[in-house]
Amino acid sequence: MSPSTPQDQLYRQAIDAHGAELARFCGGYERDAALRQELVQELHLAIWQSLAGFRGDCSLRTWVYRVAHNVGARHVQQHAGKAQQMLDLEEAEHLPDERHDPGHTERRLDLQRVLALVHRLKPLDRELMLLYLEDLDAGAMAEITGLSARNVATKIHRIKALLARQLGFKEPS
Repeated sequence: MSPSTPQDQLYRQAIDAHGAELARFCGGYERDAALRQELVQELHLAIWQSLAGFRGDCSLRTWVYRVAHNVGARHVQQHAGKAQQMLDLEEAEHLPDERHDPGHTERRLDLQRVLALVHRLKPLDRELMLLYLEDLDAGAMAEITGLSARNVATKIHRIKALLARQLGFKEPS
């Protein structure tokens, strides 16, 4: 077996530290299990390849999520015609209130409904919500997406308010 390169070592470090959250992150981009597994494999390859150029100008986590953002966005673009129509925030705010469905139980938070709505958001809004759910702060999300931290915070607030309304909860402050 050949000796491990610095690129291999960085890859192992990145996957050991962030592999589980990256798998969840891919779940936010793809619901189909087989396509999700392909996306995870594509992401791992892209991370390994990208680490040849990693200089440490940002944290390894930020670098890995930046790569994940690019791979995820490309995946969404490639599969856009095959998936359900994506919504921007203004369109999503006008979705019917599902609490009026006969089978709805207001006492229970249905994760599938949250993910279904997140899956229907435009790629950047989806990306921000997935990063938020992985507990990244606005500054880290700004580095990953290229938006300003203020814009990130505003978009996250709007998405959270939208989700709260759709789920019948009081809007976050």
